Amino acid sequence: MPDMPDMPDNPPTIRQLAALAGVSRTTVSLALRNHPSIGADTRKRIQKLAEEKGYRMDPLVSSLMNRLRVSRVKRTTERIAYLTFWDTPNDWRENVNEFGYYQGACRRALHLGYEIEHFWAKEPKLTYARLSRILYNRGIRGVLLAPLPQHLGHVSLEWRYFSCAALSLTILKPLLHRASHNYREGMMLALRTLKRYGYRRFGFANSAMFDQRIKHGWLSGFLTYQYEMPVNQRVPPLLLEEWRETEEWRPNSQLLQTKFSKWLDKYQPDVVISNTLHPLAHFKSLGLRVPEDIGYVSLHRLGASDPWAGIDRLSAQIGAAAVDMVASQLQNNEFGLPEYPKTVQLDGLWCDGPTVVNRFHLTEADAPEDALAQPAGKSAR
Repeated sequence: MPDMPDMPDNPPTIRQLAALAGVSRTTVSLALRNHPSIGADTRKRIQKLAEEKGYRMDPLVSSLMNRLRVSRVKRTTERIAYLTFWDTPNDWRENVNEFGYYQGACRRALHLGYEIEHFWAKEPKLTYARLSRILYNRGIRGVLLAPLPQHLGHVSLEWRYFSCAALSLTILKPLLHRASHNYREGMMLALRTLKRYGYRRFGFANSAMFDQRIKHGWLSGFLTYQYEMPVNQRVPPLLLEEWRETEEWRPNSQLLQTKFSKWLDKYQPDVVISNTLHPLAHFKSLGLRVPEDIGYVSLHRLGASDPWAGIDRLSAQIGAAAVDMVASQLQNNEFGLPEYPKTVQLDGLWCDGPTVVNRFHLTEADAPEDALAQPAGKSAR
């Protein structure tokens, strides 16, 4: 093992650092907290000196100072901007997932003493330079960026003035701190649960665009899980480039008849996992009963009353996690693009629903033939 660096027995105090650096104690304190009121060169010089001399912050003092800062924030109600990028100012509120992010962010911000203020970043004639000036002139230093609604893309701001975090994975550039659902683990959770319920041939059918938006997290989890399965139980995923528009998902569309139906016929999955509800409509058009003939799992279960099984992506909790990231930067006077961007991922929760059943609990009269053809734990096909 490499030798541990020598640490001084008596690390210096702020007063001693100030004497060594030839500055005031206040300057040292602000420099160690990366406060922008201290010039960049002075901050770096003092931080380097502190590192060389083995200065260590007292975590109890640090915690107390953070509490004092939060209490000051509560009195002044500092705002955090919430930027949305839809083509209209309020359509995002009709999207349950998007609104869940916002609600979670608002609740967490209120708890920490902040206030969320919405800004429509796609407002006509609103350039990113002008938006940056508006935020700066209104004293808004924290910014949350909601997901881009359609595609992966880039966003511009005068980043050096703001502490930022993004929601989900749709913003490719710049690289920001972000909070997101753990898409890979969400898929793995669904597959593990389905296996416990007695399903053996898992199908994944989705739009290629949807999987690209989340950096192939679902596909990664699906293929990883299938790698451990017997070859005769593996079902190739169906990701269609043509499934870009809602129109293409209609049960009567020629596309679904020629690709989705052929995929079902060829590989005979006993459950289909998807990010959309359209496969349910297609099952109905084929005369397939759910869950008697085939099961269905949603990777995007949005509410407790949703009439299907699937993964709750915990959108409100993701919004809260993003606020925590912004608040931490604000309290530590960290502004601009992060040198080492980090992503906080929440795994999600499995939620039972009527579109799958526990096949091990079925009676002989209720169970599909393939569920009773072999002992539990072996392939049903």
